[in-house]
Amino acid sequence: MKTVFLCVVLAFAVRASGQQTTTYDTGIGHATPMIPTVQSQLPNTLPPPVVITSDYYAQPKVLVLHVLNNSGKDITGYTMIIRHKNPDGTLDKGSRGEQTTDMLNVLITAQMAKDPTASERIQQQKIGNDSFPASAGTGLFMAGDTRDMTLTGINSGSELDITYGVVFYSDGTYDQTDDDAFKRLLAMRQSGLQQMKDTNESIRNALADTTNDHPVATVLTELNRRQVEAMEKPNQGFFPMDLGTLRYLQQPAYGEQKGKTERERLTQYVEEEEKRVELMTPHCHVEITVSHDKK
Repeated sequence: MKTVFLCVVLAFAVRASGQQTTTYDTGIGHATPMIPTVQSQLPNTLPPPVVITSDYYAQPKVLVLHVLNNSGKDITGYTMIIRHKNPDGTLDKGSRGEQTTDMLNVLITAQMAKDPTASERIQQQKIGNDSFPASAGTGLFMAGDTRDMTLTGINSGSELDITYGVVFYSDGTYDQTDDDAFKRLLAMRQSGLQQMKDTNESIRNALADTTNDHPVATVLTELNRRQVEAMEKPNQGFFPMDLGTLRYLQQPAYGEQKGKTERERLTQYVEEEEKRVELMTPHCHVEITVSHDKK
């Protein structure tokens, strides 16, 4: 059974002209590290959780943001707010963009790992390249670490205003400066949590029929029905369901699963998913009601 580490990144348009926030890739192993034209401390009034500095490269008009986790805690999710400045230095109110990264799934997978060494590896996974070695990894944003955000098509190192909107920590707490960013990320987490609960309920209902030797087919039929219903509803938040893992359970068992029936494997699967829900819940703050409508 494959374990998938999900790192969700949502990128919104940065300005009305169509400019987008993308990642500049020089190519690993065949590029000469660029020399920044301008180095600056971005003017902001950020409180302690994160500190942002930048390097600007006139050619090819690339701004690299260095985001330092200065909170003293490991970060599981955050949203950076990007605004353009007018020539007079005021903010262009129509240019707001966001870049959101959520690593909650990484934290939960690490907590569920039976091997402590494997748990640590999962949490600290990092990916870098020759030009930007501190580029974002797939693990948690560890306390004291720096992650890079790369923006292309930037005309100068001072044309953007960058702040953080919300930061979620591994202990379930959070800091926020922007209510919209906070609600969007929290709604995303809550929607995913609710879908997991609904899926687990469908599995338990199928297992309740002790005469059904192939309950996975029953679960898949129910989940496909719910998926169609969700897609037909306007402004309905929807996350792709993990049907692949369930289909895998219909195949002959190998390795540690060899000799187990489909019912036994499905029971083990739902028990693990229920544990995942239990661990996720404190990070989803279900006591806070937010809109799940897409904007």
